[in-house]
Amino acid sequence: MEIESKFLVPEETDFKALENLSRLASYTISEARIQIIEDTFLDTENKDIMAAGYYLRVRKATGEKGKWVTIKSLGGFEGGTHRREEYVSFLPERLSVLECPSLRIRNMIFEFTSGLDLSPLITLKQKRIIRKLNLKEKPVAELYLDRVNLKSGSKKKLYNEFEVELKSGGTVKDLETIRDFLLSHYSLVESPFSKFERACIFRENIPEKTFLDLKERAVCEQLANHKNIYGKQAKILLLIDRGSNPAELSLLLKVPEPEIEALLSKFEKERLSVFPFTGTKRKPPGKSLAFHFQSGRGEPHKGWTEMGIEEWTPEALMELYGINREIAENIRVGTLALFDGLSVYHGLGKEEKELLGIASLLQDIGRTVSGEEEAIMSREIFLTHPVKGLKLNELQMLALIMELQDPEISEKKLSAVLEKENTGLSPAFQNKALILTAFLRIATLSETGNQRFLPCRFRQLDGAVEIELLGPDAEKTAKKAEKRSELWEYLFSTELRFTQARKPIESEDSQRASEKTQRKEAAEAKKGKEAEEAEKAEETEEAKKGEETEEAKKGEETEKGEETKEKGREKIREKVEDKAEKRIEKKKRKETQKFTVSPEDSMAFVAHRIFAYQLSQMLAHEKGTRKGEDIEELHDMRVAVRRMRAAAIVFDEYLESEKLEPHLKGLKRTLGALGGVRDLDVFREKAETYLKTLPAGHEHDLDPLFITLAKEREKARENMLDYLDSEKHNRFKKDFSEFLDFPETWALPTTTEKHDALPHRVKDVLPSILYARLADISAYSEWVEGPYVSVERLHRLRIAAKGLRYTLEFFESVLGKEVEFLIKDFKVLQDHLGDLHDAAVATEMLGSYLKTGTWGPSESEKASSKTQISENPGGVEAYLAYREEELLTLLNTFPAAWEKVRTEGLRNRIESAIRSLYKSL
Repeated sequence: MEIESKFLVPEETDFKALENLSRLASYTISEARIQIIEDTFLDTENKDIMAAGYYLRVRKATGEKGKWVTIKSLGGFEGGTHRREEYVSFLPERLSVLECPSLRIRNMIFEFTSGLDLSPLITLKQKRIIRKLNLKEKPVAELYLDRVNLKSGSKKKLYNEFEVELKSGGTVKDLETIRDFLLSHYSLVESPFSKFERACIFRENIPEKTFLDLKERAVCEQLANHKNIYGKQAKILLLIDRGSNPAELSLLLKVPEPEIEALLSKFEKERLSVFPFTGTKRKPPGKSLAFHFQSGRGEPHKGWTEMGIEEWTPEALMELYGINREIAENIRVGTLALFDGLSVYHGLGKEEKELLGIASLLQDIGRTVSGEEEAIMSREIFLTHPVKGLKLNELQMLALIMELQDPEISEKKLSAVLEKENTGLSPAFQNKALILTAFLRIATLSETGNQRFLPCRFRQLDGAVEIELLGPDAEKTAKKAEKRSELWEYLFSTELRFTQARKPIESEDSQRASEKTQRKEAAEAKKGKEAEEAEKAEETEEAKKGEETEEAKKGEETEKGEETKEKGREKIREKVEDKAEKRIEKKKRKETQKFTVSPEDSMAFVAHRIFAYQLSQMLAHEKGTRKGEDIEELHDMRVAVRRMRAAAIVFDEYLESEKLEPHLKGLKRTLGALGGVRDLDVFREKAETYLKTLPAGHEHDLDPLFITLAKEREKARENMLDYLDSEKHNRFKKDFSEFLDFPETWALPTTTEKHDALPHRVKDVLPSILYARLADISAYSEWVEGPYVSVERLHRLRIAAKGLRYTLEFFESVLGKEVEFLIKDFKVLQDHLGDLHDAAVATEMLGSYLKTGTWGPSESEKASSKTQISENPGGVEAYLAYREEELLTLLNTFPAAWEKVRTEGLRNRIESAIRSLYKSL
């Protein structure tokens, strides 16, 4: 965060006086250092960075080998102080901006520009005098006295500026003191603009006070050439900004004056939120991630293959996900016919038509994976499987079109949907995606594809368009199409009326030729239909098996309700330490050392030993967990519980699940009770590690946060102890122990009712278990190797990796020495993904804390009142920036961590371990 005061210096005498300053109020000033600086500001042709509310600067100072890349937020001036987000990185010579070493800056550029080319927007030169401002040898601020030279075409402008930028040792109060002193002793004028903003005002020859700010103007300029409702509104706002009045605009644009007045009134209150594409404040990258663009893999404008990412043709995706080609082709033909027939209204071109054709063919792709989450799955497929030939912005548009297909998303819900993680698309591209969605909604009439949507004639009426449809069911199709045209009618204020074709289409040569072509295409698409359906059935069966495995991993149903607290804690503790616990500890003491597994052992026997051993570990660490003196005690207790839950999945086919189920619920409750305290311990530990990296004087930067964490931990610990002292937990331990005393009662039979032998020994079933776990890992390849990666998907991968690692550890003694290294590699991947998940949660929690002063999920931000966390929250803000940078680093280095376990070598290593199993027989 950059905090500074800026002043124009109109008088040369004041400039000279400031140049010769040796003291400022009670602050001392260092010797001057002079720099000659050239700043180049970059943006896309459509000013996408400015429309996002930021600007990109590349600074070259004389004598330096390399440049400095900076991204700053626009605006931020209030009460005489500029507060702006600022991200800076040094750029070595011969590197492009897109190769910037800073992952954050690189990600922001890709998010803002969607991979579009950057070009110079403005260049300025300045001579800068730099001095440090100290208070009792503590660095408070830096002073910058600048002679600025602006040039735009044949125009030139020279002006002088004085900046006071707050440093780590200074406070806002220091800045106010300095500002008051300067204004009272010199003829300075406070400047509400950055140099970039002032240069834009100069270049575009606009007054300093305008109706729109720079971001608003950039957004409106992007939308103004669109023909729908948002384009019309943007054009009105731009014309008002240039001095037109509502009466003039009403005549010029043929829009009722009250409608213009209503728009202006709404804009005064909501600003850019009048459009669904952008809120009043954009979320900074990394603050709330759903999908992350892997910018570390290369530059998208060079092509996906160049980035090492597999490209997919629409045909390949249709085959992979079992899409019915005939139905898809019917939808494509109808959608494109509608696009062509309404071109006079939407004004979109060839590129948008090609994108709509791809969307039409693949509109059903998400349903083949998950009918319940069709939209999100469609979006994830496109973001991880880039279609050949599509640019990054087109890939993002395709994903957004899939998410907007649902007819239940009305115009009133657009803002919420579009602002909820749209992967950074600019307003212009979001608006185009919305228009293409309107076509696709109309043409996609039924899940079976039996109703053919084929427009043949378009007739313009007063405020409406009549569209004739071909086909035997044209009358029914017309009614459905009208119901699905609400979005189009909202966007273009034009009603669509669908009717059955009035006369045979054969009488019109062009339409007949079109129908002939469509029949030919449909016949070609039908050619391998039976083979495809057979393949689809096989894939569906495989997907079903995978879903069942995933369901098993998700755990048990949430326990309903909570029992009331029992009697006093001391009385319950006496019960806990009663005969049952003493008997358990005595009986399980012999299990406290790790056991070995034999290939001849039955799976039920191994499961019993694992449960018994891990239960003894859980109980051994419970006393330490209660005391709370060593946080590792709680961690070890939690690990024991998790291993028992993992074992329940591995051995599920060999145990009576109904008998085991009540005890698994007890494990789940215990894990939940321990989680809150452990999560806070981990967060505190990482925060303290961060403090050790800071220079002297910053040891107390996070004290306000630690006070809040201590209170939260006390609450969480009290809840944990309440559970551990409860009769429910005591009963669970007693019942589970007694259950383990009779393993023969919960092991499944080893023969069928007809006395056929069932495989149940380690030597017979372990290979298939390992291959199944390997398949669980391999299945993630297509979801985490594309240009985008789902952060939630990475979390699920971590769980799958943990499942394989635990399985290897359970049977380590029969799998040979090679498995030790395999376990270590998976632990590295698991730790990487665990750190990533922790960082994602931490950034969300810290962001919420800075807004509310409380510790909790983002929902707490909706509280009506804000808690003041401290006079200067800079320490927490710096830590948030540190964790965001950590998150981005982990996301961008994930491909390298994944590469170590995804190669063919992993299968070879598993097979080697299995050979060791057979050698030991």
